[in-house]
Amino acid sequence: MSKILLIAILLGVLIYFISRRLMMSNKSTAVQRSTKQGFVLIESSGPILQRIIKNTIYTVAIGAILFVITIVLAMKVKIILFALPISLYLMSQFFLLNNQLKYAKDQRIWFNPNTNDVQVEWLSGNRMGFNLLRDVQHVRAVRSVQKNRQVLFGYYELTVQQQPIYIPFIIEDNQVNAGFFRTLKENYPIDPKSSLFPII
Repeated sequence: MSKILLIAILLGVLIYFISRRLMMSNKSTAVQRSTKQGFVLIESSGPILQRIIKNTIYTVAIGAILFVITIVLAMKVKIILFALPISLYLMSQFFLLNNQLKYAKDQRIWFNPNTNDVQVEWLSGNRMGFNLLRDVQHVRAVRSVQKNRQVLFGYYELTVQQQPIYIPFIIEDNQVNAGFFRTLKENYPIDPKSSLFPII
């Protein structure tokens, strides 16, 4: 029983520190961003990210609690082990959240609603420009198999000049970006794909 209690404490501490780091990381990115005349920055907003982070932390906490309960009960009833994969899946939402946030922060997508020109800038210094109506060769939407507390992880993959560009779903939730995604969906067939772990 002492080992189970230790596991529960360690999981609780892990969830606390990871959630704290995610919250602090989100706040630290709320800095002034450069502007481009005529262009709109396609990004998520602070309140949306806070909601996604909190909901994901709640999901992970449920997974951790289910994990501990499964381990405890499995000592007497082996069949309860069927819940183990479910708990691990719920806890793995942390990795999906971190992956989505990384791509949302490591690249900037600028969109001109008048000309439909797009400029993509990465922290590495690489840049790409294209027209949303003419230059996209293929669009694929890779989404998680289900929502967890109204959070659906996944991403759009745009093939432009033989190079893939990844746009996390968490960016689409911001209404400021509605014009960009509406133009994308109205002009291209989107190839859907489901994945248990839609990691970019």
